[in-house]
Amino acid sequence: MALLEVKDLNTGYGPIQALWSVSLNVENKGITTLLGANGSGKSTFLHCIVGLQKLWSGDIIFDNKSITSIKANKRTDQGISLVPEGRRIFFNMSVKENLVMGAYTPNARGKMDDSFEQVYAMFPVLKERTGQRAGTLSGGEQQMLAIARALMSRPKLLMLDEVSTGLSPVLTTLVMDTLGKIGETLPILVVEQAVEKALEISHTAYVLENGKIVMQGKSDELKRDENLRKAYMGI
Repeated sequence: MALLEVKDLNTGYGPIQALWSVSLNVENKGITTLLGANGSGKSTFLHCIVGLQKLWSGDIIFDNKSITSIKANKRTDQGISLVPEGRRIFFNMSVKENLVMGAYTPNARGKMDDSFEQVYAMFPVLKERTGQRAGTLSGGEQQMLAIARALMSRPKLLMLDEVSTGLSPVLTTLVMDTLGKIGETLPILVVEQAVEKALEISHTAYVLENGKIVMQGKSDELKRDENLRKAYMGI
């Protein structure tokens, strides 16, 4: 059963169309990944889901209810949390203060103590640095903080935009492995250029080219697809 259903989504900027009849489902368990090169429309797609980009046409159904006409802040209340590209943490605030900023929905505020316990268990390094200014963290630690902050809202769906940007291969593997563990209990939609690693942790994958879905299927099947391997993995 799908937790998120995107149906025939069309959008763009001014007269320029960016997405063409994009349809995508995220099941109520496991990890779904959306792959594509820079400029393919991946971030625009996520912005449509969270309400930052207006749809020209189409429908977005979340938890069996259309959210297409719901304002962006209300979509967070519905249980959608996005880790944006570039992390966008508050550099001059402490790790703990950043996490508190993630728990801004009424439901999250009432369960903040439990959320702290969960994210600190998942990211022990953040507990060690709880009073440290976020801007002094390493790139990998900042990405962990961005993910943990999103989890503080206690979402039904976690979405991540280019989680590996700026990370070394070792840190990319660490972060992706962590997402694999989170995906055992929380549905995740990952938008990513690190194709091979994203396919390793996900169950279902879609490929976006020039604003159109050109390929979709089970991740382990797409990982063996010769065209995909040549185009995105250089194999």
